[in-house]
Amino acid sequence: MFDTRSSEVDETDDWADDWSLEVDELKGEILFKEAEISRLRGQQLALLRKADRLQVATAEGSRTLADWVTANLDVSPQTAGRMVRVARSAQSDIEAGISSGEYGVDRAVFLCQLRDLGGPEEVITDSSQYSLGHLFGMIDRLRHVDALQEQVLFEDRYMVLQSSLDETSGRFWGQTHGADWHTLEKALIQREGQLPSLEDQSQGQRRVDALASICIDSLTGTRELDQTGRAVTVAEIFVDASLAAPSFGEAGVTLSSGPRVGPNTLSEILCTGKVRVVLCGDDHRPIGVSDLGEAIPPSVRSFVLHRDQGRCQIDGCRSRYRLQPHHIRQRASGGDHDPDNLITLCWYHHHVAIHMMGMRLDPESPPHRRRLTRLWRRDPPT
Repeated sequence: MFDTRSSEVDETDDWADDWSLEVDELKGEILFKEAEISRLRGQQLALLRKADRLQVATAEGSRTLADWVTANLDVSPQTAGRMVRVARSAQSDIEAGISSGEYGVDRAVFLCQLRDLGGPEEVITDSSQYSLGHLFGMIDRLRHVDALQEQVLFEDRYMVLQSSLDETSGRFWGQTHGADWHTLEKALIQREGQLPSLEDQSQGQRRVDALASICIDSLTGTRELDQTGRAVTVAEIFVDASLAAPSFGEAGVTLSSGPRVGPNTLSEILCTGKVRVVLCGDDHRPIGVSDLGEAIPPSVRSFVLHRDQGRCQIDGCRSRYRLQPHHIRQRASGGDHDPDNLITLCWYHHHVAIHMMGMRLDPESPPHRRRLTRLWRRDPPT
């Protein structure tokens, strides 16, 4: 028995040695190819310097040499800017490091900046001992920002909020000075990390969801929405009967505050709060007003939250951010506030996944391990 086990261990060790050898060879080949790329990039830089002297970019209608490089080499503006920066630096030792395959353009840019800022020469001549992050940290510490420049940066802050003509969407953009920017970025990244992830969702979409959740906190407080005594949404919805009926709610539905909403938003409003529906005729005058639909009673909310152990019931979700009861059968389809028709979901799965992205609870999944399924309005991608 001892000999058999020894043989198994030896075979395992042999497999591990073979795997390590294969990985080492693979790594060596990757590094060799990267050195080749750097050497070719060094030759490109020399040609770019000549193209700069001949004003090729201006002759071909480009605004800058970096724009010309972006268009012709099919690289990002950031990569093009780095290449032009090194080509124009006229620092032969740094360019020689690229041409020999010692390092790439990113490190060369950092070394050029470090030298321009009066950084230690020994770091530049032996930069292999430092990571790119460490070099960036040195550059950041050496940068100068005087009081006037700081004031100008602060005064240049702005934000633009632009609604679409029909108020179904909005855009925003702007800039701020460094300290506030880092605060904003840190808050978004931190909140983004607290939200569950969905398949096929971009980082930009997650950042917008994170910003929306922070804004909700500022308006309603940071308490979970399931706690008794929380503010409940009260909405008045105006429905143009001639438009809403034939379009199944996709047209002719607006809130009293103005924005036009579609069936997904309407479904969420009906799910989360008290609603009064005002039915309008062809002349846009009210022809009927519903009673104020009751929100889920606090006692029912508390029971559902307790039954679901204060957790989002989507399989694999650990988020407890703004837990909300959701109607399994939508109120628009006749669903009521019975606890059997309610399930606890986090804000992200409730607001983003179900009501905004149109996903639905998989009826075949267990009650405390729910899965989501996507309803395609058109043929799914192949």
